[in-house]
Amino acid sequence: MYDIEELLDEVYTGQERISSGEIYRRAVALDLPTDVVTALETLPEGEYAQEEAGEALRQLNAATALGAGVPAAELSDEDLARELRHLHETRDDALRHASSQALAHHDERSAELEAEYLRRFPDREVDPRRLRPPEGGVETRRTA
Repeated sequence: MYDIEELLDEVYTGQERISSGEIYRRAVALDLPTDVVTALETLPEGEYAQEEAGEALRQLNAATALGAGVPAAELSDEDLARELRHLHETRDDALRHASSQALAHHDERSAELEAEYLRRFPDREVDPRRLRPPEGGVETRRTA
């Protein structure tokens, strides 16, 4: 069974620096255990040398109890937005290539982060072009 160090050894063969997204994609493609994929989801965007990626993941895992992720309510607004962007960027890979467990984790984490975003920003700007008529397809309009 793979662990993060084995994954990094394989991914970095012949490579000096690799993006966090590429490391994550390789883990998903290899159908690695959920805890490994989960740990990789916490790695901030950017390019890393192998030693940097390993150290960053060790620190993140220690801080988040083996990659469970920082609870959404404890994230800053900036971190919440970054985590949401990352989840949305990796959704296609997770849907198409992740194990059932990894996809379920992706779904759960997405729901947690999106719920927290909606809680924090209930009055977010809604684009009127994104609105749909209610069930039945008929819009009702109020008159004053």
